[in-house]
Amino acid sequence: MYRRVRSARKIIEAKVFEGDFKGAVRLLLSEDSYAQQDSNTLAGLREKHPAPSRPLEVPPDPGISFIPESVAIEEVVSGLNSFYSGSAGGLDGLRPSHLKELTSVSAGENGCRLLGCLVKLTNFLLSGQVTPQVCPYLYGASLCALAKKDGGIRPIAVGSVFRRLAAKLACRAVKNDMAGYLQPHQLGFGTRLGCEAAIHATRSFVMEPSNSDSIVLKLDICNAFNTLERDVLLSEVKEKVPSLYPFLHQVYKSPSKLFYSDNLILSQVGAQQGDPLGPLVFSLAIHKIIVELKSTLNVWYLDDGTIGGKPEDVLQDLETLIPRLKELGLVVNPSKCEFFPCSTEARTHFTCFCSILPGLKELSVSDFTLLGSPIFLDGVPGALSSRTRLLCVTQERLKDLSAHVAIVLLRMCFAVPKITYLLRTTPTWKCPGDVASFDEALKLTVESVLNVSFDENQWVQATLPIRYGGLGVRLSRDVGLPAFLASAHGVADLVATILQSNGGGESLPYVSDALSAWGALNAGESIPVESDLQRAWDDVGAKRIQGQLMSRADGASLARLRAVSQPESGAWLHALPSPHLGTLLDDDSLRVAVAFRLGCKVCEPHICTCGSMVEADGHHALSCRRCAGRFSRHHALNDIIRRALVSASVPCVLEPPGLCRSDGRRPDGLTLVPWKNGKCLVWDATCVSTVAASHLGRTIHSPAAAAEDAAEKKREKYAALLPAYNFVPVAVETFGSWGADTKIFVSELGLRLREKTGDSRSGSFLFIVIQFAKTMLNF
Repeated sequence: MYRRVRSARKIIEAKVFEGDFKGAVRLLLSEDSYAQQDSNTLAGLREKHPAPSRPLEVPPDPGISFIPESVAIEEVVSGLNSFYSGSAGGLDGLRPSHLKELTSVSAGENGCRLLGCLVKLTNFLLSGQVTPQVCPYLYGASLCALAKKDGGIRPIAVGSVFRRLAAKLACRAVKNDMAGYLQPHQLGFGTRLGCEAAIHATRSFVMEPSNSDSIVLKLDICNAFNTLERDVLLSEVKEKVPSLYPFLHQVYKSPSKLFYSDNLILSQVGAQQGDPLGPLVFSLAIHKIIVELKSTLNVWYLDDGTIGGKPEDVLQDLETLIPRLKELGLVVNPSKCEFFPCSTEARTHFTCFCSILPGLKELSVSDFTLLGSPIFLDGVPGALSSRTRLLCVTQERLKDLSAHVAIVLLRMCFAVPKITYLLRTTPTWKCPGDVASFDEALKLTVESVLNVSFDENQWVQATLPIRYGGLGVRLSRDVGLPAFLASAHGVADLVATILQSNGGGESLPYVSDALSAWGALNAGESIPVESDLQRAWDDVGAKRIQGQLMSRADGASLARLRAVSQPESGAWLHALPSPHLGTLLDDDSLRVAVAFRLGCKVCEPHICTCGSMVEADGHHALSCRRCAGRFSRHHALNDIIRRALVSASVPCVLEPPGLCRSDGRRPDGLTLVPWKNGKCLVWDATCVSTVAASHLGRTIHSPAAAAEDAAEKKREKYAALLPAYNFVPVAVETFGSWGADTKIFVSELGLRLREKTGDSRSGSFLFIVIQFAKTMLNF
């Protein structure tokens, strides 16, 4: 058992080190497991990939009458970068990460040549000129099977990276035009905030008093993407997106081959799993049917349809819809369809709908959800409670991981990010008790992961965004209003179009209440100009909370708050934890770094070897002359600068001979070639304590004051070198603030690194590793 847990931990952490957060989350939470490779699994996979329901009438080959899409080198680079880290390979085993590496700047001229070849190959695929004998394999996939908790089989197909790249770029090329064509009834392809718009529109419809005699019907289609007939799919593509017809005709005109171990399964029906163009071709296939429906509410998110209106109108649409969908190979699943009456009177029509949809479920106000989000306020407590329970389960599983990996996953995946969709689509602020329960579970999880105990002010600071001095572990209490208001303002026009009304953001349910609550919290603040951006609303509240913390602080606490609110101080929190990059903190280093940032207890009070008293905040270690960290920080800073200069093709030496002062001391480094203006660069580094008694009088009023004082002393110390050299004092503080000269120097060095290496991330990485060196050696 221990070995299995340890093995799972290594796999999850390895995915995080690669930046594959999606894969790490899936492994951490998934209840699925690999299905046994036996006849039952094979039969289940074959059932998931049926034969056509009728003889197909595939449209003719495109010939030369169709002008295919084409892509340029910049688009291919962007397409490769859009694959998430850890994306799997197809039959040939070639992963997107392989192509990224082979075409990176570090690959030199060979990388450029390969990139040019990829452009030609992509355009060749889009032109539909691949040899027919190759197509079943090139457009086929490797197949694996997962066993679901209910006993079913979940097929996972992974196609060729070249085919997926071509489809991605084709998807981008037609996205805007096709989104405009499919709106307002279909929101599953290319529509920004389409899912949220469907929820807000449905809520507006059912809560409108004039619709009290109406009903809403949620429709579910059985195995929709795997049963759509491909001749219909290709006919619609030919008519509506002719530029994609050569490519998609070659992909879908013949069955493609799926390989499950040594077994061959033919994919003959529906959009191929994992095809980036799958949502588009499915939406196109059903669009002509959807637009003919007469119901007032008619909104679809891929195969999830919602129609609402007068019972007789919805019934007529249903009677039209079922046979029309069947012509396409699509079958409505009655047992998963749901009926909601907007009033007691409308409920009398339920029996009539049951005659067409046997097994139809009637929804109450509390269990009416759409696309995973409650429509009415009554359902919000239950939704929050389920998320709280999931967070508690997550807490137990995060304990098996290193603290740094666990806190990054919690901040980016499991805390508020896990419920952001719920916060944006429901009025969670109206359920303060349930919100408080989630936030309390979050606090316990953070304390468990970090092995740090928070008082009230420390926890408030921890839940601020990193740019405001926090850890970025947000509270649902603080994010709920900004998230809902941003969503409502972002979808207002689309909702009005869906319902064919002249609505605005204020007409959506709960928006006026949300604005009043937000205004009460942030008195005197006006509505953000970019009202559809969540960050614009959130920043107002974050600044208010930060101001309240500073107003209650004094002395070292105030100096700390000012320092950690500087942009550079939180760089280490944004870094990907990776031992390969030197950006992974061990559990104790992370605990101390967080405790210093938030003012938490670091240790029990005791007497230092120097004879001074060490308080619980541990600040004495930041300035004690006998603390080993002082020398380690100094050495690490100089080593990072030296290596960065060498990488930028600027040779240099540490502690250069011949530049001694009268007291025998030398600066930390010297470039051997001119830095600028024909003069070589001389630097001297120092890391000073923000809260040392000698600096505290200034740092409580001005962030980075200690660094600036240290820089000025360095300039005075090496004044004799100034005429002949460019002297830069590299002055940083233990709580993260940098001196002005240090920021300028590091920015310029980062720019030279980017120009030399061609890697746009090299400058920000230099910034991060300097902060990591300081953070890891603060004690």
